[in-house]
Amino acid sequence: MRTALAMMLLAAAAWAQDRPGDARRGVQLFEQHRCVLCHSINSVGGSGAPDLARRPTREFTPSALAASMWNHAPAMWQAMAARTLPLPKLEPAEVADLFAYFYALRYFDPAGDAGRGIQVLTSAGCAACHREGGAGPPVSAWRAPTDPIQWVQQMWNHTGAMTREARAAGIRWPELSVQQLVDLMVYVQNLPGGRLSPPSLRFGDPVTGARLFESQGCTRCHTVGEPASPGRFDLLGRTRRFHTLTEFAVSMWNHAPRMRRRAERLSADIFPFQGDQMRDLLAYLFEKQYFQERGNPSRGARLYRSRQCAGCHEAGPGPALAGLRGRFSPPAFTSASWKHGPQMLEQLEKRGLQWPSFTGTEMADLIAYLNR
Repeated sequence: MRTALAMMLLAAAAWAQDRPGDARRGVQLFEQHRCVLCHSINSVGGSGAPDLARRPTREFTPSALAASMWNHAPAMWQAMAARTLPLPKLEPAEVADLFAYFYALRYFDPAGDAGRGIQVLTSAGCAACHREGGAGPPVSAWRAPTDPIQWVQQMWNHTGAMTREARAAGIRWPELSVQQLVDLMVYVQNLPGGRLSPPSLRFGDPVTGARLFESQGCTRCHTVGEPASPGRFDLLGRTRRFHTLTEFAVSMWNHAPRMRRRAERLSADIFPFQGDQMRDLLAYLFEKQYFQERGNPSRGARLYRSRQCAGCHEAGPGPALAGLRGRFSPPAFTSASWKHGPQMLEQLEKRGLQWPSFTGTEMADLIAYLNR
């Protein structure tokens, strides 16, 4: 009975199709609905609810977010009622924006260290060219952006000249880790005339990034979350996930020589990034990875049976779910809870039943089963 009632509410949101989340819109919604009165961001804001910028785990997926918001919804509604705040009727698209924002908050890059940064200059071979009288501009003349994405964009735009110089000098291409990049950035910021400040959180536009991915010919060599084909490689079809935007950017840097060689064979150009183009492109790739979450439909089927969902949705008052395949998503579930949850909670309390809870894995598996 408890799960059947929960599934009635979950299904109510299934008609709404979700668009990709945009962290920039999520920031606006977070402020608009005054979430900061209870939640803090990096210790700035209310103290009555968790700090959303803290990350107890990197496996923070849309289903885990949906499960967390679902499980804590009654307590949040009670806190808002105590402050006489109106309960927002969140649409699935708005929930997706908030999810993207919450996700991005938890995925800052590691702190940099100037002492390690100077070591990177030597170990990665940068000092061989970037010295007074060397082939490249000396380190003292480098611009010192506080944003790793902007930093990598500057580096990327010089990969053509750097590749030629490295080949001529017989120098191996300097591959970097995220930690090394951030350490190097902090070192340059600490040089005389540098500007040391923490990186700011700026979001690109995934829609613009998608257009850029298409218009600049990236699709000639890459797919994004689709099966690879001869000569085309899926950027998301790897065993490891990219946890930060900077990880995406560093991966591009490390593969720059290989990409340039392939572009030469295809008589294609490697275009330089301008303005916020790299940020937009990485926002697109990051968003595709984040929302491309797969559950296990077999486990979902067992969950569906063990919770006796069929008693309501196949033989009872609940809506039939078979006709809604492909329309279930974590944002849709969360949207339904904020639209109809208080009424459902009231009904459960009248029956002496508790608000049902889900784990993130259960949520993902159940969605996979319902969308099968």
